[in-house]
Amino acid sequence: MAALSTQAFAFGAVVQYEGEIDDRVVYVADLRYMLNRTPPAMVGGDLEIRELPVTAVYENAGKPEFVHMKLQFQCAVGKRPNNSDFKLAESKNFFRASNTFRIGAGSYQLRRADLKTEPVAESDWKAARAPMLAKAAIIACNSIEIDQALHAAIKGKTFDFEGFGKRIAAYLGLPADMPVIGASLPSEVLDFAWENLWWSKVLDGKRPDPSGKWAQPLSEADKQAALATLRKKQQDLESGTESMRASLLESLQKTGKEMKADLEAAKNADKHADGSKMNKYEAKLAAVFRGQPEEKVVQIMGNPEFNQVAGTRFLRYTEYWERAAVTVYGAQGVVGGDAGGFAKCFAEFRVRQDAHGQWRVDDVLVRGDYQGAGLGKVSLLCEDATRPK
Repeated sequence: MAALSTQAFAFGAVVQYEGEIDDRVVYVADLRYMLNRTPPAMVGGDLEIRELPVTAVYENAGKPEFVHMKLQFQCAVGKRPNNSDFKLAESKNFFRASNTFRIGAGSYQLRRADLKTEPVAESDWKAARAPMLAKAAIIACNSIEIDQALHAAIKGKTFDFEGFGKRIAAYLGLPADMPVIGASLPSEVLDFAWENLWWSKVLDGKRPDPSGKWAQPLSEADKQAALATLRKKQQDLESGTESMRASLLESLQKTGKEMKADLEAAKNADKHADGSKMNKYEAKLAAVFRGQPEEKVVQIMGNPEFNQVAGTRFLRYTEYWERAAVTVYGAQGVVGGDAGGFAKCFAEFRVRQDAHGQWRVDDVLVRGDYQGAGLGKVSLLCEDATRPK
């Protein structure tokens, strides 16, 4: 693992925190999954469609627990700076912004009344006037620069908060004090808000709980011990910002241990889960997709044949070749012909859920079969089956 991928960390950016007590809301952008949603007809034009997931967590009892929005922005195609361009003292602010946005497919909310999810409708393009949207647009349109800033700020198990802030301020025009936290999934952001921002309401037993599912049947002794632990945690922190930083450092330390385990596992990177050695096609796909979300496979490889058995999903891509048999008859009966031929090759991704419920690639299988076609035909089919669509 030569470079640290932001996919390995739960990186979230607090793009906006606003409102009065009892009606506060925090907006957290998921910095791991910034996607290009530009339709084929627009590729090569003056605009790109970029998507940034943003989760809004609400304190108000009359609002949802959270709303998870797939925010899409129209980003102008222009000069993209790279590492060699970046000098704090000579920044030209070549960042891209967007004045329009829409809510994309896959957005949803978690109802407070019963903690059930409910889809949020897609929207038309609208003017992006809110401060939260302005900052989210810069992040979405400059995903490469954000990724570079994150990589530069990671110092082992620590994070250079000041360096990150200076870079995004000078380079992208974002607030230098924009917090980065160790949470990005909606469920993680929900827990983060109540544990780090509105913890006093939890201590006082005033967290809105119409569903009754947040209450825990603890003994009085257990309750007091939990409250004492939470009070000490908050007393040890100087402010909300310090609490946010602590959450990220804790995530980095945890991920550091996981990555150490991953490095050990990398020694067997060319092997299947059962220990058997991968062929060259499997090893090529595993290097790209193992550990990646199911959506990435579909996005790159196209729509698969899908099957699910218990807690395992299988995404299969198959290429076929067939030549019909031909028989030639003469006056004396059969005088010749061609026996025909058949060949196929499939690439199959085994996908399982991780600890957060995300479906990720666990193993890859590539197999070929032929009759009357020759091994070379299977090799060509396997090349096609393992090539992005």
